Amino acid sequence: MFAWIALAGAGTVGAGNLVEGALTGAVEAMDVWPFAVVAFAAGELLKGYGRERAARTAQAVASVLLASLSLWLGGAAVRSLALGRGADWLDLAVGVLGTLYVAVQAALMADRFRKRRTVAGV
Repeated sequence: MFAWIALAGAGTVGAGNLVEGALTGAVEAMDVWPFAVVAFAAGELLKGYGRERAARTAQAVASVLLASLSLWLGGAAVRSLALGRGADWLDLAVGVLGTLYVAVQAALMADRFRKRRTVAGV
């Protein structure tokens, strides 16, 4: 039930953010983040209906979107700090968390790949 609520709510917020960004002429990274929630919710719903491959694809899209958005936000905050200007600390925190997320996912993928090679006898 929660996945349906997340899908509908985040989809509505995301569409509203994009419309607002199009009307004002500036789409920011925070305007796109609800689509990561939509993709994660879609993955959970697809998994519940037995569509494992489609669920993994939706979750991979969500992961890439989440990682790219957090690195976009964090990069802008780090650039502002490096130039001596004030930075939004929320953007910096999201960037740090996104970098940690990417590192953990890379480590998990490397571990899975290593186990697959070990089982195959290579």
